[in-house]
Amino acid sequence: MILSVFKDKRKLFPFLWFFTPALAGFLKWRLGEVNNYNIFTGVYHHLIEGLNLYNLYPKEYFDSNHYGPLFSLIIMPFTYIPNGIGIPLWNCLQAFALYKALTLLPIKPAYQWILLAICLVDLNTSSHSVQVNPTVVAFIIFSWHFVKKDQVIWATLFVMLGAFVKLYGIVGLAFWVFSESKIKYIAYCFLWAIVLFVLPMAISSPSFIVQSYLDWYNSLVHKNIQNQGVENGMGTSMQDVSLMGLVRRVGGFPQLSNLFFIIPGFILQVMPLLRFKQYKNILFQLRYLASLSIFVVIFSSSSESPTFIIAVTGVAIWFITQDFPIQKWVWVLLITVTVVTSLTATDIFPDWLRMKIILYSIKAFPCCLVWFACIYQLLFDETSEIKTLWINQD
Repeated sequence: MILSVFKDKRKLFPFLWFFTPALAGFLKWRLGEVNNYNIFTGVYHHLIEGLNLYNLYPKEYFDSNHYGPLFSLIIMPFTYIPNGIGIPLWNCLQAFALYKALTLLPIKPAYQWILLAICLVDLNTSSHSVQVNPTVVAFIIFSWHFVKKDQVIWATLFVMLGAFVKLYGIVGLAFWVFSESKIKYIAYCFLWAIVLFVLPMAISSPSFIVQSYLDWYNSLVHKNIQNQGVENGMGTSMQDVSLMGLVRRVGGFPQLSNLFFIIPGFILQVMPLLRFKQYKNILFQLRYLASLSIFVVIFSSSSESPTFIIAVTGVAIWFITQDFPIQKWVWVLLITVTVVTSLTATDIFPDWLRMKIILYSIKAFPCCLVWFACIYQLLFDETSEIKTLWINQD
């Protein structure tokens, strides 16, 4: 039976999908490298103690929390589990959320392993940092899936969950244009926003939660400034691995504002939505989902190496929407993402080179190329004429 798993890629990649995050979590616990997990569990403990969720607590962990007050309820069960069990379990939960999301995509079951294979290295990178990013991109996919099913109560729930945990999930609001129940969609957004805003008050006081949201905003503003920190014209932060960071660090423009990128990027991201006749086409919707997943990473100064599971998931979705046979330039982009974005986070590359690729934000470059390619296809391709090998277009 074990040998059959390794001979059949349809079994191998689901096995690796859960085994590697669990192993990464166990190794992190054994090595005592649990700083991120301590930040997570600290959110819950500080909330019930009435302590500022975004202050520095050097006796407990390095760095600071940047997740919303709602996150305290998500992490709460794990605070009562020993770290040796809790950390691998947390990683497996992240892996399960994304696995479930990917299997909900309209891809033929025999080819689902392709998505898992493309994303596996970045899932492992996120798991080594004990991050929440796989769930963030899962929420984005869920928000699209339930719009497609016209289940707006669930679609809006996942949009708001993503926004109240790590803001990135707010991009799921774009799928409103694909909804058959637009008024209900807006109403449920307001309903879930109120519910999720109030929910942490079940274990804390209303005044503390309101203040925590203000503190969260201030912490994100400060983090954005900190992420762009430069020294002698070269980035010193392991974050800002983005299109902006790439231009600032490689081009030597350290003071260049994010707005010079975000405003044009937002316009390009929205422009395909003017193609109203394409809304019903499943390939157009999937490509838009792919472009959004990449957009939130390459246009964020908070992006770091473990964040790229979000962008690479978008790359994987974009890849499976391509016309068959796959053109050479598509393969070149996919291989470039695999090598420069994904594998540079592993020990295949020497430390000095890996650090250069991150510090100069070169890691973001292939995903930027895919995003531009995806936007171009969204603007000009007639998706009704595309024949894919992998997608159920019914």
